[in-house]
Amino acid sequence: MGSTRNLAALLAFGVLALAGCSDDAPPSEEPAGLPAGNGICLAVAQIDHTQIINDNAVIFFMKDGKAYTNAMPMPCPSLVMENGFAYLNDPPQICSNSQTIRVLRSGNFCELGQFTPFQVPKLPDTPPAK
Repeated sequence: MGSTRNLAALLAFGVLALAGCSDDAPPSEEPAGLPAGNGICLAVAQIDHTQIINDNAVIFFMKDGKAYTNAMPMPCPSLVMENGFAYLNDPPQICSNSQTIRVLRSGNFCELGQFTPFQVPKLPDTPPAK
């Protein structure tokens, strides 16, 4: 039982260490995309969905309609093929250049890079069908 508590304490410490954002980073219920010491932090609870562009880039679509691209510093093998990833240690937020993800099924570990705002292209207005 004691080893279970020690493991839980180590995992909790790992979450804090991986967060990597400054002490004044927003809690998860704050709006997404707030600046931190090393870039932008996104509250995981505010992420609506992600879109994998290629083995180097992912777009994070937020519940408030904003979007952020993450350009990975190195290719993440099999990210496109597996079409999904998981965060390590279920963090409340992810920050630029400080988060590791695990590709589903293949298990590859990859580092996220800098988050930058992404302008979602607007579709042209189409007249209503007659």
